[in-house]
Amino acid sequence: MKRRDALKTLVIASGGAVALPSWAFGWKAEEMKAFNTTFTEYEISIISSIVDTIIPSNGEIGGLSVGVDQFLVGLISRCYEEEFRGKIRANLYELDEAAGNAHGKVFSECERKEQEELLLAMSSDDDENDEDFFKFMKDQTVRGFETSEEVMLNYHGYVMMPGYYDGNVDVEVK
Repeated sequence: MKRRDALKTLVIASGGAVALPSWAFGWKAEEMKAFNTTFTEYEISIISSIVDTIIPSNGEIGGLSVGVDQFLVGLISRCYEEEFRGKIRANLYELDEAAGNAHGKVFSECERKEQEELLLAMSSDDDENDEDFFKFMKDQTVRGFETSEEVMLNYHGYVMMPGYYDGNVDVEVK
């Protein structure tokens, strides 16, 4: 390698290292777009209400406080085909329509007890699609909650690697 090329590479790398802190630490999470979702804000509000109904907050922690609703939106948007997302979307509107027929308001505005009744009605419905929707939402809500960082670390005492490595240990030589 030529000496000039090596020096040029070194100067560019040093300049990049000096400039890094000025832009790497100036961003805010609110300004960053997390992901492109296929759901509308209205559909996300229904998903959030479902999560809050399945795992309500006990004053300390709940499905919404650990971001299970965001987990579900990301999971469905990123990991499932358009056909499945369409079925989920249709079930969300069906649930909202059932809330309107039964209580005269949208699902997210219903009382907790009313939301529970609507979801339980879907779980025991003769329509297999409704039953599958309820099972999917319940299973993935619980999965998202149980695998969240806050629950894993603070409630289950999860340790990333069993045992610890201490590379600086005094050894007695006899």
